[in-house]
Amino acid sequence: MLGRALREREYARRVLRTLGIAPWVFTSVDELAALGDDVGRMQVLFLADVPEIEREGALPGVLSSVGTRVVPLTHAMPGPAPTRQLRGRPPAVAPSFDDFYRTILAALKARGLPCAAPKPLVWGAYSFHPVDRSVVIADQTQRLDPVTFDLALEFFFHAGRVRTIPQLRQMLNPVRGATRFWGNEIIGTLTDVADALALHGAHGWRLVHCEPEAFRLDRVPAP
Repeated sequence: MLGRALREREYARRVLRTLGIAPWVFTSVDELAALGDDVGRMQVLFLADVPEIEREGALPGVLSSVGTRVVPLTHAMPGPAPTRQLRGRPPAVAPSFDDFYRTILAALKARGLPCAAPKPLVWGAYSFHPVDRSVVIADQTQRLDPVTFDLALEFFFHAGRVRTIPQLRQMLNPVRGATRFWGNEIIGTLTDVADALALHGAHGWRLVHCEPEAFRLDRVPAP
């Protein structure tokens, strides 16, 4: 998997590992080209994010040996515009975690490549289903907007660790669903997420505002 942008690269890596695959991860064309003839033996190469300068430079030559086994993950997304818009922000749409999941799963199946059967991501009472972007909490199912789903997974993947607001901004595309994200309004968005997923301790997890610009998801004893 090739990608320079942290968000796209990390989302693709998480999806592949969820499907039982430990991917080779490349952050530049030079790293990929260093494989030499081994590039041509790849079964599939996912392009998580590739800057324009690389598309116009060495990348086409490197990818020619992979041919139709190249799968782009960040092409323009079809479908209607997001239902909730940010003030003053263009409606650019980047793939969310569930988009990556469906695209990667479909590509693996189309090529007959082995992978684990799709299954939910489970942390205690919380069961996240990437295929339809839903979560089951104590036997109750909710379908989530892309930002709420991505934020929730960001905290669960880093459970017990501090996530700063700059780190969270870097990992999200706020246009798809968030009503409050820029400046101090991100705290409002995180409050919305905690409320939507009942992350107040009742189901074993609590989202804590632990520093002025940082949050942490803690495991707590269920009441």
